[in-house]
Amino acid sequence: MKDRLETARQILRDAAAEFIAREAGPQSLITVTRADLSSDFRGATIYLSVLPDAQSGAALSLANRNISEFKKYLDKHTKLPRAPYIEFALEKQD
Repeated sequence: MKDRLETARQILRDAAAEFIAREAGPQSLITVTRADLSSDFRGATIYLSVLPDAQSGAALSLANRNISEFKKYLDKHTKLPRAPYIEFALEKQD
């Protein structure tokens, strides 16, 4: 079960990175750092890192505005059985 969960996390992380790279403009560098997925595969939090820091709010807003499009992207480009509830969050900086 853990292998399946880890594989699904990797798929989510990679798909989010591809989707955001396609949707975001050149104003900032947005990196998907990780994806947390609940053990029942129903909820996911995808963490973003943004440079410059001043663009963090705009990048998070862009990601959250496009959640429904991202779910459609997941359905079309991955083999996940269903798209989980998605939430984007900023990676905490040390």
